[in-house]
Amino acid sequence: MASSSIIKMGNDEFILYIRKTSDCKTHTNVLGSQISKWFKSQAIEPKDRDVKCFWEIHGASIDEEILPKTAAQFEFDRAILPELYSYLDKLKNQ
Repeated sequence: MASSSIIKMGNDEFILYIRKTSDCKTHTNVLGSQISKWFKSQAIEPKDRDVKCFWEIHGASIDEEILPKTAAQFEFDRAILPELYSYLDKLKNQ
């Protein structure tokens, strides 16, 4: 099986990472916008917008302030993951 260096991930996954690894209080919409701006600075536009998110547990923890209901999806080379996650770590401290 051939391995591709192109992956598709969405703001929902990046926001979940921030929520799971910090007590960041920044609103979900603000985080999504900041992440999208970072991708734009890398000349990467969303592949899809407003894709419905599927979380295993539904309830009070799944709302627009904690985890998104929809998210932009990006296709990019996995080589940028370290730089992306360094940026996400900075967002945790806002």
